[in-house]
Amino acid sequence: MEHLHVGVIPNITLFIQLVIFLIFMFIMKKIYFDPYLEAFEEREATVSKYLKEAEENHRKAEEILKEVDQILEEVKLKTKEILETNRKETNELVAKILKEASAEAEKEIEEAKKEVERVVELEKKIMDKIIEKLAEDITKKIIPEEKAA
Repeated sequence: MEHLHVGVIPNITLFIQLVIFLIFMFIMKKIYFDPYLEAFEEREATVSKYLKEAEENHRKAEEILKEVDQILEEVKLKTKEILETNRKETNELVAKILKEASAEAEKEIEEAKKEVERVVELEKKIMDKIIEKLAEDITKKIIPEEKAA
């Protein structure tokens, strides 16, 4: 038997396959991989941009909410002050009206008392005249009877 000599003999088909594979990979990279990688990078950049915009909008929204809360608090305080001022003014006005009404009522009561006193005086005078007339009539009735007797 012959002794088989196994040595590494370069086989040209292996090199040709390697070259074809590298050419294929180069073509695939230019036609397929590069556009997809570019699209992915573009998408990543767009997403990153939108995320930054969203974070900025969120920050602005929080600032606006803080301002709105502050404005609402100021409005509440001003409203409370206005209500308190109006309440005081209303109470003062009611007190003034009540005082005026009370004074007017007292004036009317005094006038009514004076009118009642005037009517009473007038009625007394009328009653005095009636009593005088009755007394005269009684006297006339009594005196003519005495003369007749």
